[in-house]
Amino acid sequence: MSADVYMMFSKEFDEPFFNRAGLVGVPIDAESALESVENEFERRGRTPSIFVRQDQNHPRLLRAFDARGYRIADQMAVMELENPSFVVNREVQLEVGRRGDLDDWVTTYLTAFYGDVGQAEVVTRIVKGIPDGEGVSFMLARLDKRPVGCLALFKSEGLCGVYCLSTHPNFRGMRVASTMLELSHREAANEGRRLVLQTILSDSMEGFYLKLGFARLYAKDVFVRDARRSAR
Repeated sequence: MSADVYMMFSKEFDEPFFNRAGLVGVPIDAESALESVENEFERRGRTPSIFVRQDQNHPRLLRAFDARGYRIADQMAVMELENPSFVVNREVQLEVGRRGDLDDWVTTYLTAFYGDVGQAEVVTRIVKGIPDGEGVSFMLARLDKRPVGCLALFKSEGLCGVYCLSTHPNFRGMRVASTMLELSHREAANEGRRLVLQTILSDSMEGFYLKLGFARLYAKDVFVRDARRSAR
């Protein structure tokens, strides 16, 4: 595969965010690169979603997407904290690292994102299988000892990325997410790291992050094949 293309797959989750390809440049033969991505996804029984930075949407690449029946189905914003404006809930207790109860973390994550815990065994295996020292830590928020929110932090050179940020549906509007992000900001700042996150625009959360002081760095278009066109 070309150095301009990356792919990621999940056996457990059949959804675009966990099964996607990305272009970090404009391949000389864009149609051939797309065909290679499609073949690899087909081999794995997955449908490709291809993420491309909007500032890299070269006309040659757009023509290749169009020729192969793709359309833009969504967008993803990558955001960085610039002017922190967090309002915290002092009643929220936060557990950071691996000291917290990862089973409660998994339950909170699944309930917030999927509305049920049917994938608890799978997600628990994934979370507990991440080795120590990989730059990943988990945060669990509690109110009156009940798990109400969670996130994951991934630290790389100069960056601290926020993932899986979620609040239990019964506790939204209680500044749980803001409280978790405020602590994430302090931890990142103490280590000289920039705090970043990404959000799918159809989830309508970008405005929330803007109010907390995040700013958009760039956006990616999410290309998917239009079944009606590709079947012609």
